[in-house]
Amino acid sequence: MIPFSKRLAYTVNQIGVNLLWQAFNTVAVFYYVTVLHVSTTGVSVGMIVYGVVNAFLNLFAGYLSDRTNSRMGRRIPYIVYGGVPFVVLFYLLFHPLVSGPHALLAYFLVVTFLFDISFTFVALNISALFPEMYPNASNRSSVVALQQFFGIIGLIAGVALSKSLGQSLGWTTMALIFAAITFVSVYLSLYGSFENPAYREEPLHFREAVRETFSNKRFLVYVFASLFVQLTTTMFVTISSFYSTYVVSLNATQSALFLGLMFIVAIPVSFLWSRVALKLGNSRTTLAVVVLFALISLVFCFDTTPLAVILTGAVLGIGIAGFMVLMNLLLADVIDYDAEKTGKRREGMYYGMNGFVVRIGLSLQYAIMGIFFTVTKFNSNLRTQPHAAILGLRFLIGGLPVILLFVSFLLLYKYHRYVSDERGEKRVSHAIPS
Repeated sequence: MIPFSKRLAYTVNQIGVNLLWQAFNTVAVFYYVTVLHVSTTGVSVGMIVYGVVNAFLNLFAGYLSDRTNSRMGRRIPYIVYGGVPFVVLFYLLFHPLVSGPHALLAYFLVVTFLFDISFTFVALNISALFPEMYPNASNRSSVVALQQFFGIIGLIAGVALSKSLGQSLGWTTMALIFAAITFVSVYLSLYGSFENPAYREEPLHFREAVRETFSNKRFLVYVFASLFVQLTTTMFVTISSFYSTYVVSLNATQSALFLGLMFIVAIPVSFLWSRVALKLGNSRTTLAVVVLFALISLVFCFDTTPLAVILTGAVLGIGIAGFMVLMNLLLADVIDYDAEKTGKRREGMYYGMNGFVVRIGLSLQYAIMGIFFTVTKFNSNLRTQPHAAILGLRFLIGGLPVILLFVSFLLLYKYHRYVSDERGEKRVSHAIPS
Protein backbone atom coordinates (compact mmCIF):
# COMPACT_ATOMS: atom_id res chain seq x y z
CA MET A 1 0.00 0.00 0.00
CA ILE A 2 1.45 3.36 -1.04
CA PRO A 3 1.55 5.78 1.95
CA PHE A 4 -1.00 8.59 1.87
CA SER A 5 1.80 11.17 2.11
CA LYS A 6 3.26 9.95 -1.19
CA ARG A 7 -0.15 9.83 -2.88
CA LEU A 8 -0.77 13.37 -1.67
CA ALA A 9 2.64 14.57 -2.87
CA TYR A 10 2.24 13.02 -6.33
CA THR A 11 -1.17 14.59 -6.91
CA VAL A 12 -0.14 18.11 -5.80
CA ASN A 13 1.51 18.62 -9.22
CA GLN A 14 -1.99 19.14 -10.60
CA ILE A 15 -2.11 22.57 -8.98
CA GLY A 16 0.77 23.88 -11.07
CA VAL A 17 0.03 22.05 -14.32
CA ASN A 18 -3.60 23.19 -14.37
CA LEU A 19 -2.77 26.67 -13.10
CA LEU A 20 -0.48 27.57 -16.00
CA TRP A 21 -2.30 25.68 -18.75
CA GLN A 22 -5.72 27.06 -17.85
CA ALA A 23 -4.38 30.57 -17.34
CA PHE A 24 -2.80 30.33 -20.79
CA ASN A 25 -6.07 29.16 -22.36
CA THR A 26 -8.09 31.78 -20.49
CA VAL A 27 -6.13 34.99 -20.98
CA ALA A 28 -3.19 34.57 -23.38
CA VAL A 29 -5.18 35.34 -26.53
CA PHE A 30 -7.33 37.86 -24.62
CA TYR A 31 -4.18 39.67 -23.41
CA TYR A 32 -2.50 39.87 -26.81
CA VAL A 33 -5.71 40.77 -28.70
CA THR A 34 -7.45 43.20 -26.33
CA VAL A 35 -4.54 44.63 -24.28
CA LEU A 36 -1.66 44.63 -26.79
CA HIS A 37 -3.96 44.89 -29.85
CA VAL A 38 -2.25 42.21 -31.91
CA SER A 39 -4.07 41.26 -35.14
CA THR A 40 -6.90 38.77 -34.48
CA THR A 41 -6.39 37.21 -37.91
CA GLY A 42 -2.65 36.81 -37.32
CA VAL A 43 -3.23 35.21 -33.92
CA SER A 44 -5.87 32.81 -35.29
CA VAL A 45 -3.79 31.68 -38.28
CA GLY A 46 -0.65 31.37 -36.17
CA MET A 47 -2.42 29.33 -33.50
CA ILE A 48 -3.86 26.96 -36.12
CA VAL A 49 -0.37 26.24 -37.47
CA TYR A 50 1.04 25.98 -33.95
CA GLY A 51 -1.65 23.47 -32.99
CA VAL A 52 -0.88 21.17 -35.92
CA VAL A 53 2.90 21.27 -35.36
CA ASN A 54 2.55 20.70 -31.62
CA ALA A 55 0.17 17.81 -32.25
CA PHE A 56 3.02 15.90 -33.88
CA LEU A 57 5.38 16.96 -31.08
CA ASN A 58 2.96 15.37 -28.58
CA LEU A 59 3.15 12.12 -30.52
CA PHE A 60 6.95 12.28 -30.57
CA ALA A 61 7.11 13.17 -26.86
CA GLY A 62 5.02 10.14 -25.93
CA TYR A 63 7.09 7.78 -28.07
CA LEU A 64 10.35 9.24 -26.72
CA SER A 65 9.13 8.85 -23.14
CA ASP A 66 8.39 5.15 -23.65
CA ARG A 67 11.88 4.59 -25.13
CA THR A 68 13.79 6.47 -22.43
CA ASN A 69 15.85 4.28 -20.11
CA SER A 70 17.82 6.47 -17.70
CA ARG A 71 19.00 6.10 -14.13
CA MET A 72 16.00 8.18 -12.99
CA GLY A 73 13.54 6.18 -15.09
CA ARG A 74 11.44 6.79 -18.19
CA ARG A 75 9.15 9.60 -17.05
CA ILE A 76 10.76 11.41 -14.11
CA PRO A 77 13.74 12.96 -16.02
CA TYR A 78 11.38 14.98 -18.21
CA ILE A 79 9.62 16.37 -15.15
CA VAL A 80 12.92 17.22 -13.43
CA TYR A 81 14.48 18.98 -16.43
CA GLY A 82 11.31 20.38 -17.98
CA GLY A 83 9.85 22.10 -14.93
CA VAL A 84 12.07 25.21 -15.02
CA PRO A 85 11.57 26.03 -18.74
CA PHE A 86 7.83 25.46 -18.24
CA VAL A 87 7.48 28.20 -15.61
CA VAL A 88 9.99 30.63 -17.16
CA LEU A 89 8.28 30.56 -20.57
CA PHE A 90 4.88 31.21 -18.98
CA TYR A 91 6.32 34.30 -17.29
CA LEU A 92 7.82 35.51 -20.58
CA LEU A 93 4.43 35.22 -22.30
CA PHE A 94 3.12 38.01 -20.07
CA HIS A 95 6.38 39.95 -19.97
CA PRO A 96 6.94 40.61 -23.69
CA LEU A 97 10.48 41.63 -24.56
CA VAL A 98 9.48 43.38 -27.80
CA SER A 99 7.02 46.04 -28.93
CA GLY A 100 5.06 46.80 -32.07
CA PRO A 101 2.17 44.71 -33.47
CA HIS A 102 4.20 42.55 -35.88
CA ALA A 103 7.02 41.89 -33.42
CA LEU A 104 4.50 41.10 -30.68
CA LEU A 105 2.67 38.63 -32.93
CA ALA A 106 5.91 36.81 -33.76
CA TYR A 107 6.97 36.88 -30.10
CA PHE A 108 3.61 35.48 -28.96
CA LEU A 109 3.71 32.59 -31.43
CA VAL A 110 7.34 31.64 -30.72
CA VAL A 111 7.03 31.79 -26.92
CA THR A 112 3.67 29.97 -27.05
CA PHE A 113 5.25 27.22 -29.16
CA LEU A 114 8.15 26.79 -26.70
CA PHE A 115 5.82 26.99 -23.70
CA ASP A 116 3.65 24.24 -25.16
CA ILE A 117 6.66 21.99 -25.80
CA SER A 118 7.73 22.29 -22.16
CA PHE A 119 4.15 21.77 -20.98
CA THR A 120 3.86 18.66 -23.15
CA PHE A 121 6.95 16.96 -21.75
CA VAL A 122 6.09 17.82 -18.14
CA ALA A 123 2.34 17.12 -18.18
CA LEU A 124 2.54 14.03 -20.41
CA ASN A 125 5.08 12.32 -18.16
CA ILE A 126 3.23 13.30 -14.98
CA SER A 127 0.11 11.71 -16.47
CA ALA A 128 1.97 8.64 -17.77
CA LEU A 129 3.11 7.81 -14.23
CA PHE A 130 -0.48 7.45 -13.01
CA PRO A 131 -1.60 4.10 -14.57
CA GLU A 132 1.79 2.53 -13.78
CA MET A 133 1.86 3.69 -10.14
CA TYR A 134 -1.76 2.76 -9.42
CA PRO A 135 -2.90 -0.39 -11.28
CA ASN A 136 -5.68 -1.17 -8.77
CA ALA A 137 -9.17 0.23 -9.61
CA SER A 138 -10.04 1.41 -6.09
CA ASN A 139 -6.63 3.07 -5.64
CA ARG A 140 -7.04 4.75 -9.01
CA SER A 141 -10.41 6.18 -8.08
CA SER A 142 -9.11 7.62 -4.80
CA VAL A 143 -5.95 9.04 -6.39
CA VAL A 144 -7.79 10.52 -9.36
CA ALA A 145 -10.17 12.23 -6.91
CA LEU A 146 -7.14 13.75 -5.15
CA GLN A 147 -5.73 14.76 -8.54
CA GLN A 148 -8.95 16.56 -9.37
CA PHE A 149 -9.10 18.19 -5.94
CA PHE A 150 -5.69 19.78 -6.51
CA GLY A 151 -6.36 20.22 -10.22
CA ILE A 152 -9.49 22.20 -9.48
CA ILE A 153 -7.55 24.47 -7.12
CA GLY A 154 -5.21 25.16 -10.04
CA LEU A 155 -8.18 25.63 -12.33
CA ILE A 156 -9.84 28.11 -9.97
CA ALA A 157 -6.73 30.25 -9.90
CA GLY A 158 -5.88 29.78 -13.58
CA VAL A 159 -9.35 30.41 -14.95
CA ALA A 160 -11.02 32.59 -12.33
CA LEU A 161 -8.10 34.70 -11.11
CA SER A 162 -5.80 35.11 -14.12
CA LYS A 163 -7.89 37.85 -15.72
CA SER A 164 -8.80 39.69 -12.51
CA LEU A 165 -5.22 39.54 -11.12
CA GLY A 166 -3.79 40.56 -14.48
CA GLN A 167 -6.06 43.60 -14.60
CA SER A 168 -5.57 44.57 -10.93
CA LEU A 169 -1.93 43.66 -10.13
CA GLY A 170 -0.55 43.73 -13.66
CA TRP A 171 -0.07 40.88 -16.13
CA THR A 172 3.63 40.41 -15.36
CA THR A 173 2.98 40.16 -11.62
CA MET A 174 0.20 37.63 -12.17
CA ALA A 175 2.52 35.51 -14.33
CA LEU A 176 5.32 35.67 -11.76
CA ILE A 177 3.03 34.52 -8.92
CA PHE A 178 1.58 31.68 -11.00
CA ALA A 179 5.04 30.55 -12.16
CA ALA A 180 6.34 30.42 -8.57
CA ILE A 181 3.37 28.34 -7.37
CA THR A 182 3.83 25.91 -10.26
CA PHE A 183 7.55 25.52 -9.61
CA VAL A 184 6.87 24.49 -6.00
CA SER A 185 4.03 22.08 -6.83
CA VAL A 186 5.83 20.29 -9.69
CA TYR A 187 9.06 19.68 -7.77
CA LEU A 188 7.27 18.81 -4.52
CA SER A 189 5.37 16.08 -6.40
CA LEU A 190 8.61 14.25 -7.15
CA TYR A 191 8.60 13.03 -3.52
CA GLY A 192 5.55 10.91 -4.34
CA SER A 193 6.58 9.87 -7.86
CA PHE A 194 8.11 6.49 -8.65
CA GLU A 195 8.40 4.03 -11.53
CA ASN A 196 8.26 0.25 -11.75
CA PRO A 197 11.57 -1.04 -13.24
CA ALA A 198 9.72 -4.11 -14.53
CA TYR A 199 8.06 -1.94 -17.19
CA ARG A 200 11.35 -0.84 -18.76
CA GLU A 201 11.39 -3.69 -21.28
CA GLU A 202 12.35 -3.11 -24.92
CA PRO A 203 9.64 -0.82 -26.33
CA LEU A 204 7.92 -1.20 -29.68
CA HIS A 205 9.47 0.53 -32.70
CA PHE A 206 7.71 3.70 -33.82
CA ARG A 207 5.81 2.22 -36.76
CA GLU A 208 4.76 -0.81 -34.74
CA ALA A 209 3.79 1.40 -31.78
CA VAL A 210 1.59 3.60 -33.99
CA ARG A 211 0.02 0.54 -35.65
CA GLU A 212 -0.78 -1.10 -32.32
CA THR A 213 -2.20 2.15 -30.98
CA PHE A 214 -4.50 2.68 -33.96
CA SER A 215 -5.58 -0.97 -33.96
CA ASN A 216 -7.00 -0.46 -30.45
CA LYS A 217 -10.66 0.27 -31.27
CA ARG A 218 -11.35 1.37 -27.73
CA PHE A 219 -8.67 4.03 -27.96
CA LEU A 220 -9.81 5.32 -31.35
CA VAL A 221 -13.36 5.81 -30.09
CA TYR A 222 -12.16 7.28 -26.80
CA VAL A 223 -9.67 9.71 -28.32
CA PHE A 224 -12.13 11.24 -30.79
CA ALA A 225 -14.75 11.51 -28.06
CA SER A 226 -12.06 13.20 -25.96
CA LEU A 227 -11.33 15.57 -28.85
CA PHE A 228 -14.89 16.93 -28.76
CA VAL A 229 -14.95 17.09 -24.96
CA GLN A 230 -11.62 18.95 -24.87
CA LEU A 231 -12.72 21.27 -27.67
CA THR A 232 -15.86 22.07 -25.66
CA THR A 233 -14.03 22.82 -22.41
CA THR A 234 -11.10 24.78 -23.89
CA MET A 235 -13.49 26.79 -26.06
CA PHE A 236 -15.51 27.61 -22.95
CA VAL A 237 -12.42 28.72 -21.01
CA THR A 238 -11.19 30.96 -23.85
CA ILE A 239 -14.58 32.42 -24.79
CA SER A 240 -15.58 33.06 -21.16
CA SER A 241 -13.24 36.09 -21.00
CA PHE A 242 -14.87 37.60 -24.10
CA TYR A 243 -18.39 36.63 -22.95
CA SER A 244 -17.96 38.25 -19.52
CA THR A 245 -16.56 41.41 -21.13
CA TYR A 246 -18.82 41.99 -24.14
CA VAL A 247 -22.03 39.93 -23.72
CA VAL A 248 -22.92 40.09 -20.02
CA SER A 249 -20.46 42.57 -18.54
CA LEU A 250 -18.92 41.39 -15.26
CA ASN A 251 -16.57 43.43 -13.11
CA ALA A 252 -13.37 41.90 -11.71
CA THR A 253 -15.09 40.55 -8.58
CA GLN A 254 -18.01 39.11 -10.54
CA SER A 255 -15.64 37.50 -13.06
CA ALA A 256 -13.76 35.82 -10.23
CA LEU A 257 -17.06 34.61 -8.74
CA PHE A 258 -18.32 33.36 -12.11
CA LEU A 259 -15.38 31.05 -12.73
CA GLY A 260 -14.34 30.57 -9.10
CA LEU A 261 -17.70 29.21 -7.90
CA MET A 262 -17.74 26.85 -10.86
CA PHE A 263 -14.60 25.12 -9.68
CA ILE A 264 -15.39 25.42 -5.97
CA VAL A 265 -18.54 23.40 -6.70
CA ALA A 266 -16.44 20.94 -8.70
CA ILE A 267 -14.11 20.12 -5.77
CA PRO A 268 -16.56 18.08 -3.62
CA VAL A 269 -18.44 16.81 -6.67
CA SER A 270 -15.27 15.24 -8.10
CA PHE A 271 -15.18 12.83 -5.14
CA LEU A 272 -18.86 12.03 -5.76
CA TRP A 273 -18.23 11.27 -9.44
CA SER A 274 -15.40 8.88 -8.54
CA ARG A 275 -17.79 6.97 -6.24
CA VAL A 276 -20.53 6.90 -8.87
CA ALA A 277 -18.05 5.59 -11.45
CA LEU A 278 -17.06 2.73 -9.13
CA LYS A 279 -20.72 1.76 -8.78
CA LEU A 280 -22.05 2.31 -12.33
CA GLY A 281 -18.86 1.93 -14.37
CA ASN A 282 -16.67 4.57 -16.00
CA SER A 283 -18.26 4.54 -19.46
CA ARG A 284 -21.89 4.71 -18.31
CA THR A 285 -21.13 7.54 -15.89
CA THR A 286 -19.29 9.51 -18.59
CA LEU A 287 -22.36 9.36 -20.85
CA ALA A 288 -24.43 10.95 -18.08
CA VAL A 289 -21.85 13.72 -17.62
CA VAL A 290 -21.87 14.56 -21.35
CA VAL A 291 -25.65 15.05 -21.36
CA LEU A 292 -25.56 17.11 -18.17
CA PHE A 293 -22.78 19.42 -19.39
CA ALA A 294 -24.53 20.05 -22.73
CA LEU A 295 -27.84 20.98 -21.11
CA ILE A 296 -26.24 23.37 -18.62
CA SER A 297 -24.08 25.04 -21.30
CA LEU A 298 -27.18 25.87 -23.32
CA VAL A 299 -28.37 28.22 -20.56
CA PHE A 300 -25.54 30.68 -21.39
CA CYS A 301 -27.39 31.48 -24.63
CA PHE A 302 -30.15 33.11 -22.58
CA ASP A 303 -28.43 34.59 -19.48
CA THR A 304 -28.73 38.39 -19.34
CA THR A 305 -27.59 39.37 -15.83
CA PRO A 306 -24.34 38.86 -13.90
CA LEU A 307 -26.21 36.83 -11.24
CA ALA A 308 -27.63 34.46 -13.86
CA VAL A 309 -24.18 33.95 -15.42
CA ILE A 310 -22.58 33.28 -12.01
CA LEU A 311 -25.29 30.75 -11.05
CA THR A 312 -25.09 28.95 -14.41
CA GLY A 313 -21.33 28.74 -14.02
CA ALA A 314 -21.67 27.28 -10.53
CA VAL A 315 -24.00 24.52 -11.78
CA LEU A 316 -21.66 23.83 -14.73
CA GLY A 317 -19.03 22.92 -12.13
CA ILE A 318 -20.86 19.60 -11.66
CA GLY A 319 -20.20 18.67 -15.28
CA ILE A 320 -16.62 19.95 -15.27
CA ALA A 321 -15.82 17.75 -12.26
CA GLY A 322 -17.25 14.76 -14.11
CA PHE A 323 -15.06 15.31 -17.18
CA MET A 324 -11.94 15.83 -15.08
CA VAL A 325 -12.41 12.56 -13.19
CA LEU A 326 -13.84 10.29 -15.86
CA MET A 327 -11.76 11.11 -18.94
CA ASN A 328 -8.64 10.21 -16.93
CA LEU A 329 -10.17 6.94 -15.73
CA LEU A 330 -11.27 5.97 -19.24
CA LEU A 331 -7.80 6.54 -20.70
CA ALA A 332 -6.21 4.50 -17.89
CA ASP A 333 -8.65 1.68 -18.74
CA VAL A 334 -7.66 1.89 -22.42
CA ILE A 335 -3.96 1.65 -21.52
CA ASP A 336 -4.59 -1.40 -19.33
CA TYR A 337 -6.48 -3.06 -22.19
CA ASP A 338 -3.54 -2.40 -24.53
CA ALA A 339 -1.09 -3.85 -21.97
CA GLU A 340 -3.13 -7.06 -21.89
CA LYS A 341 -2.89 -7.32 -25.68
CA THR A 342 0.75 -6.31 -26.26
CA GLY A 343 2.36 -7.25 -22.95
CA LYS A 344 3.93 -3.75 -22.74
CA ARG A 345 3.08 -0.64 -20.73
CA ARG A 346 2.88 2.20 -23.28
CA GLU A 347 1.48 5.10 -21.26
CA GLY A 348 3.74 7.58 -23.06
CA MET A 349 2.50 6.63 -26.51
CA TYR A 350 -1.14 6.77 -25.47
CA TYR A 351 -0.89 10.08 -23.64
CA GLY A 352 1.15 11.41 -26.57
CA MET A 353 -1.45 10.25 -29.09
CA ASN A 354 -4.20 11.71 -26.91
CA GLY A 355 -2.26 14.99 -26.80
CA PHE A 356 -1.84 14.81 -30.58
CA VAL A 357 -5.60 14.71 -31.09
CA VAL A 358 -6.24 17.36 -28.43
CA ARG A 359 -3.77 19.74 -30.14
CA ILE A 360 -5.59 19.21 -33.43
CA GLY A 361 -8.66 20.22 -31.46
CA LEU A 362 -6.90 23.43 -30.40
CA SER A 363 -6.28 24.22 -34.07
CA LEU A 364 -9.98 23.65 -34.70
CA GLN A 365 -10.77 25.97 -31.80
CA TYR A 366 -8.69 28.80 -33.21
CA ALA A 367 -10.05 28.18 -36.70
CA ILE A 368 -13.57 28.55 -35.27
CA MET A 369 -12.53 31.71 -33.44
CA GLY A 370 -10.90 33.08 -36.59
CA ILE A 371 -14.13 32.55 -38.52
CA PHE A 372 -16.05 34.19 -35.67
CA PHE A 373 -13.77 37.27 -35.59
CA THR A 374 -14.06 37.67 -39.37
CA VAL A 375 -17.76 36.96 -39.91
CA THR A 376 -19.11 38.93 -36.95
CA LYS A 377 -16.80 41.97 -37.45
CA PHE A 378 -15.50 41.70 -33.89
CA ASN A 379 -13.31 44.73 -33.09
CA SER A 380 -11.18 44.70 -29.94
CA ASN A 381 -11.02 48.52 -30.01
CA LEU A 382 -14.80 48.78 -29.48
CA ARG A 383 -16.25 48.57 -25.96
CA THR A 384 -19.67 47.68 -27.40
CA GLN A 385 -19.50 44.98 -30.08
CA PRO A 386 -21.81 44.59 -33.12
CA HIS A 387 -24.99 42.56 -32.55
CA ALA A 388 -23.60 39.75 -34.72
CA ALA A 389 -20.54 39.45 -32.45
CA ILE A 390 -22.76 39.23 -29.35
CA LEU A 391 -24.86 36.46 -30.93
CA GLY A 392 -21.69 34.71 -32.06
CA LEU A 393 -20.24 34.70 -28.55
CA ARG A 394 -23.50 33.32 -27.14
CA PHE A 395 -23.43 30.54 -29.72
CA LEU A 396 -19.77 29.67 -29.05
CA ILE A 397 -20.27 29.36 -25.29
CA GLY A 398 -23.77 27.86 -25.24
CA GLY A 399 -24.87 26.44 -28.60
CA LEU A 400 -21.68 24.94 -30.02
CA PRO A 401 -21.07 22.74 -26.93
CA VAL A 402 -24.41 20.98 -27.54
CA ILE A 403 -23.34 20.05 -31.08
CA LEU A 404 -19.84 18.95 -30.06
CA LEU A 405 -21.05 16.92 -27.11
CA PHE A 406 -23.74 15.20 -29.18
CA VAL A 407 -20.95 13.78 -31.36
CA SER A 408 -18.95 12.88 -28.25
CA PHE A 409 -21.98 11.09 -26.78
CA LEU A 410 -22.35 8.91 -29.88
CA LEU A 411 -18.67 7.93 -29.72
CA LEU A 412 -18.72 7.26 -25.98
CA TYR A 413 -21.83 5.13 -26.40
CA LYS A 414 -19.88 3.04 -28.91
CA TYR A 415 -17.03 2.78 -26.39
CA HIS A 416 -19.54 1.64 -23.76
CA ARG A 417 -20.78 -1.07 -26.13
CA TYR A 418 -17.20 -2.30 -26.68
CA VAL A 419 -16.68 -2.59 -22.92
CA SER A 420 -20.08 -4.23 -22.34
CA ASP A 421 -19.56 -6.75 -25.17
CA GLU A 422 -16.14 -7.73 -23.84
CA ARG A 423 -17.51 -8.24 -20.33
CA GLY A 424 -20.25 -10.43 -21.80
CA GLU A 425 -17.69 -12.52 -23.68
CA LYS A 426 -15.62 -12.97 -20.52
CA ARG A 427 -18.67 -14.09 -18.54
CA VAL A 428 -19.52 -16.64 -21.24
CA SER A 429 -15.96 -17.97 -21.43
CA HIS A 430 -15.81 -18.33 -17.64
CA ALA A 431 -19.14 -20.17 -17.63
CA ILE A 432 -17.97 -22.78 -20.17
CA PRO A 433 -16.15 -25.63 -18.38
CA SER A 434 -12.64 -26.33 -19.64
